[in-house]
Order: sequence, then C-alpha cells, then structure tokens
Amino acid sequence: MSQRQTVVIGLDGAHFELLRPWIEEGKLPNIASIIDDGTTADLCSVLPPVTSPNWKAYLTGKNPGKFGIFWWENIDTDNRRVYYPSHRKNEQIEYWEHIAEDASVGVVNVPTTYPPKSVDNACVVAGAPDGENAGFSTPESLEAELVDKFDYTVTTKNRMETKPDATVEEILERIDSRFKVAKHLLETSDLDFLQVTTFYINTLHHFLWDDEATLEAWRAIDAHIGDLRSGDRNVVLMSDHGSTEIETVFNINAWLEQEGYLTLKRDVSDFMYRLGLTTNRIEQFVDALGLRSLAFKLAPERLKQKVPDEQGEVHKGAKTDRVNWDESVALASGQGPVYLLLDSSTSEYDRVRSRIVEQLTAVRGPNGERVCNDVLVKEEYYSGLYEKEAPDIIIDQREGVHIRGGIGNDDIFTDPESEGWRAENKRRGLFAACGPDFTSEAVDPMSILDLAPTLLHLYGKDIPTSMDGTVRSDVFAADSPIADTPIEYRDSNERDAEIRRIRRIARSLDY
Repeated sequence: MSQRQTVVIGLDGAHFELLRPWIEEGKLPNIASIIDDGTTADLCSVLPPVTSPNWKAYLTGKNPGKFGIFWWENIDTDNRRVYYPSHRKNEQIEYWEHIAEDASVGVVNVPTTYPPKSVDNACVVAGAPDGENAGFSTPESLEAELVDKFDYTVTTKNRMETKPDATVEEILERIDSRFKVAKHLLETSDLDFLQVTTFYINTLHHFLWDDEATLEAWRAIDAHIGDLRSGDRNVVLMSDHGSTEIETVFNINAWLEQEGYLTLKRDVSDFMYRLGLTTNRIEQFVDALGLRSLAFKLAPERLKQKVPDEQGEVHKGAKTDRVNWDESVALASGQGPVYLLLDSSTSEYDRVRSRIVEQLTAVRGPNGERVCNDVLVKEEYYSGLYEKEAPDIIIDQREGVHIRGGIGNDDIFTDPESEGWRAENKRRGLFAACGPDFTSEAVDPMSILDLAPTLLHLYGKDIPTSMDGTVRSDVFAADSPIADTPIEYRDSNERDAEIRRIRRIARSLDY
C-alpha cells in the first residue's frame, strides 16, 4: 500500500490533441511538467464516449451492462418509453468507497454522483451536469460551509446557445470553485485520497473548441494543477473521453426513418416548431421579461423536454410521444446506441439487426468517409445484470463524426456550422500520472475500466472480481512498494448484491 497522498484530477473531454500545441507553446507548464516527469497514455472510454456512462464506468471499473446506464437516456422497449434511470446511479459500489474503508477520502464534482452517497470516512460533493444546487454534499454540514466560503453551486444558470459570454464567465467561475474546494478539503480534512473533476471544460470544447476562451479555461486549470502538486504526493490526470473537431453530423433517427425502421407521429412539439417556438427562442423571450428563473422552476420537466430545438428535434424523454411504437422496429440515442423494438428471441430480430449493422457499416458522410469505425451487437460488448436492457446495436463513431439522437429532423446529414457544436467526443481520452509511486515511462493505451482496480491496488486493496478492468502495474515506479505488492482479488458478487439491495430499500424509504 502506498503511504502517500494521491490526488486524481478528472478533466472532462480532455485529450492531447487539443492540449499538445498549447503545451509546446509553454502555455500549460504544469500539465507539461506532469507529462515530462511521469507516465502518459491514451485512455480509451467505453461506448458511447460520453460523460454518462463513462464517469460511472470509471468509478466502478465495470462495463455499462453491470450498472444499467447506457447514455443520457435508456430506451425501455418493453414499456415503450425513453427515460434516464437515475435511480441506478448509486447502486454500485465505487472504487473510492473501498479506499474509504481504511483511509480518508474526498470526492468533488464527479458527474453522475448526485445525490451524493453517505460513506464513512468520506466527504462527497456531487457534480454537474446532472446534479442540483441543493442537497449536493455529504456530510450535509459541508454544503453550508461550501456555500458560505465559496458561494458554491453545482450547475450553471446560462447556456452557450443563448448567452455564450455569460456562460463562459460562469464556467470559469465553476472551474475555479471546484479546485478551491479541493484545496480546502486537503487542508482541513487530512485526506489520504482526493478525486476532483472539472466538467464544464467540455462544454467549451463542444462550442468553442480551440478558441481563446477555451485556452483561458485550460490555463486556469493548469494553474490549479500546479497548486495541487507537491514532492511526496501522487497526481493523476484522467478524462472520461476526448474531443475532436466535428467534420460530419449524422442524424441517425432520420436515417432510420428513411430506411423504414422508424415511424413518427405528430405531437405538440411538431406543432410548436411550426409556430417558431423553439428552446432558444422561448428562453430569450422569458429572459426579456425577466421571468427565466420562475418559468424554468414552474414548468414541468416533461413540458420543457417537448420544446423542440432549432432543428425541430426533441430529445430524451420527449421522444417517447413522437414515436409510433406499433409501426417502428428501431430507435436510436445519440452517439451510438440503437435499440430494436422486436422480440429478441425471433428470427426477425436477428435478420433485422444483421441488416441494420450491415447498412450502418456502409454509411458514408458527405466527405466520403465512413460514419462508423465499427458497428457491434450487444453480446459483443455488454455483460452483466442489465445486459438484456442494453442497446441491441452500438456504434463506434469515427473521430470527427457527431451522431445526433433527436427525432424530428428530416435531414440525414446536416452542416456542422448549423450544429452549434464545433467539437464532438471521441474514445481517446488522456491519462498522465506523476509522483513517487509512478514511473516516468510512457505506457501502452489503457481502458477507462483499468483505473479503478489500478488505484485500488495503489492503496493496497483487494480487487473485486466484479470489476472488468485490470491492474496496470506498468504505471508504477520500480522503486515503489506497490511494484512488489502482489495483486489480490476478492469475490464481491454476493456482497455487492446485498449492498445494492440495501440501497434500493433506502431509496424507496426516501420517497
């Protein structure tokens, strides 16, 4: 077991592609120092390369089939609905909980951790974008302290689509506050392990890519990283996925509709779009009246989701009422998952799935490049308790391709200029680590699933057999005590199942 404090810094959407030119120009000296002094690797995300499910995959060391969250939406084909299973976010044991069994732990702003778990020896500050500005910390007393000292909030009030300048200012403030809280906890809580994540940097990647505002944010992050380095502390940088500039926008549900796999029906969102009522226009209108906060507070979430975007699309739960479930055989989420609305035990299911896989593999964008690196079926990719609910097909989108999952757009391909986003996620994220326990040699690419068991081994913990990742011993220095520590495993299935059962009961009592 390492006797040294370790700080893991999560950088949503980060990859060397964007950072390397700035590093070479001397604009990110602290990140450059970690790369020079330590070990680096590409870090491969699970599919799809998105915040959800990848932060949960990182925290658990498990593929999404074991925790049952496959994107920002799941498509429940049995009950004919599109929804997000938020109740599953806290079912699984996360690696930091094992560390907290005999060490002091802090977890700050990791996405998909709201509501925060209450764990002995741990302080947790839940993260954006799915967190809320109340009930975000455990112990509960920590929330008042953070609000008082740092005016801490989890989410931003503004959106890049309507108020870009104000949103950039908010994002810079959020980045600053995350690291201030991290340093505060290190100073006041005598932590053995800390995970701090900055999420909104990826919002800047999406909308601005390599713009000056993005560089300003990265320089702020770099300065905070410098503050967190010390001679006897391990520092790890990691991301849930990378980012790259968009070349092609593929509207997969428009493609499914054109190919005869998806049939839509009209509802209020279609009527609203024909009247010119879109998300951005309504937001600008209520802003002009000074009623934005009140309107968004009073409007039911289901109604807000029904408002179409600027391309006439609705997303997530609002898709439920636009699909003609009786006449459709397939429906997709964004960035890769495709669900079949057929009985999986039939020959028709096998025939349709094989045909869709073959067709998607052949799809080329306006630039002549393939849209998909690979097209997989669920049995090839998922395993675990929720495998049956997993997407029937999962696309590994080519770098530079953005697969949109909304419905209501008639165009299969749209101009990236009209998308609003300049950059899309990609599977290659980054890993870098330095400190007494880490080697100074580069290592082969890693899976995001490898981080949980590797960090557990750093702390001398047995690795649960339910984890899909492997311990990457090659990242450790030869003179570190970890290098000579045997990797031990423990059968965790029975214990994990009991903890999930208790957490389900506790959640039902909360309601």
